[in-house]
Amino acid sequence: MFFFKKRKKAQTQQQPSEPAPESLCVTTVLTPEKTSILEIANLQGLGQREQQQDAFGISPADRYETDGILAVLCDGMGGMAEGQRIACQTTACLLNAFPFPEPAVTSVPKLISACTQTIYQQFYGHGGCTLVAAWILGNQLHFWSVGDSDLFLLREHQLYALNTRQEFQKDLLLRSFHGAFPIEEAFSDPQAGALSQYIGKEEVTLDRTHIPLSLFPGDTLLLCSDGISDPLTLKQIREAMELPVQDCCSALEAAIRKAALPTQDNYTAIVLHYYGEKENTE
Repeated sequence: MFFFKKRKKAQTQQQPSEPAPESLCVTTVLTPEKTSILEIANLQGLGQREQQQDAFGISPADRYETDGILAVLCDGMGGMAEGQRIACQTTACLLNAFPFPEPAVTSVPKLISACTQTIYQQFYGHGGCTLVAAWILGNQLHFWSVGDSDLFLLREHQLYALNTRQEFQKDLLLRSFHGAFPIEEAFSDPQAGALSQYIGKEEVTLDRTHIPLSLFPGDTLLLCSDGISDPLTLKQIREAMELPVQDCCSALEAAIRKAALPTQDNYTAIVLHYYGEKENTE
């Protein structure tokens, strides 16, 4: 059996989030010997937007022993219909289906495909959200992503981007490499920052793990919307992830507030620090 404890700084929740002010919640998964296996913190802020269109959710920590932990984050697409509703709907879609049927390598892509088709039928491609989801079972990490929300891994002081942003600029760069036009046009195109994939298209291409990634004790994961990864540098993100999870969230928020961008987007983060499972040698 595993135990968990929570420390709250501000009111939040472990299910798909409703619009909320800045929030911070810390959850620690413990062994029966009360040693930490996993510590989780989350952060959410409105930025300069009138409405919170990010959504996030974390599966119950007391099911860690059998099911692991699933963290989901979605960012409703600004300027399109019902971004908040679609983000919450997509987050709930994955959490309500958890634990996933075996094998997850095929069942989860099918689930996400069904979710995006349902949203497409509701909005005909005129509404959508991004998705990044991470599932830790034992020391194995599976992830799935659509759009430009990020999944970072900090390992031995090195920062790694685990997923690829699905933006139109990457398509333009590939075309320019094949001689379609000068590379400068790929960076200057007004649509370069637009998403090439998003939940709400009739069909989506997932970025995902085909083989789970093994986590090492001391690894830290960060799921975040572009309201965090766009205004902050990779150096700022890495330095924040070097801190304990609660301090990491506080550092990310402090950096965003210090930047004080007049166009600051909604921002959401889920931070997970993996301590590893220690065998009882007694």
